[in-house]
Amino acid sequence: MYRIINESEYIAVTFVGSVSFSELLDAFLRLTALPGFGDKSRIWIFKGSDEASLSLATISSVMPIVKKLNLKNKKNKVAIVLQSGLHNAIAGLFDSDSSPEDTRRVDLFDDVDSAMQWVAA
Repeated sequence: MYRIINESEYIAVTFVGSVSFSELLDAFLRLTALPGFGDKSRIWIFKGSDEASLSLATISSVMPIVKKLNLKNKKNKVAIVLQSGLHNAIAGLFDSDSSPEDTRRVDLFDDVDSAMQWVAA
């Protein structure tokens, strides 16, 4: 289950509990239809109760999509907030196969406040 909030500066997507690839894909499709999508940064928030809520396979399948959607506007940022204990395990997915420019535009956080500050900077 997820919720999308379309703010003036960013779009926030919050997932609670278990997250499947099909749910992530559905959220991506809904995002692209929102007014102002191309001009706004995104914050993806995963509030899982345990590490099984978001599998490494799911997030590794999603990363190429996240990066591709963010290529259109170089000013946009994508913050991913992982509150399920997977922060360190997934951090390696960002280090491999990305340039320094990508690193500045897509980043991981373990709390929402830090992600919002980074997107606003």
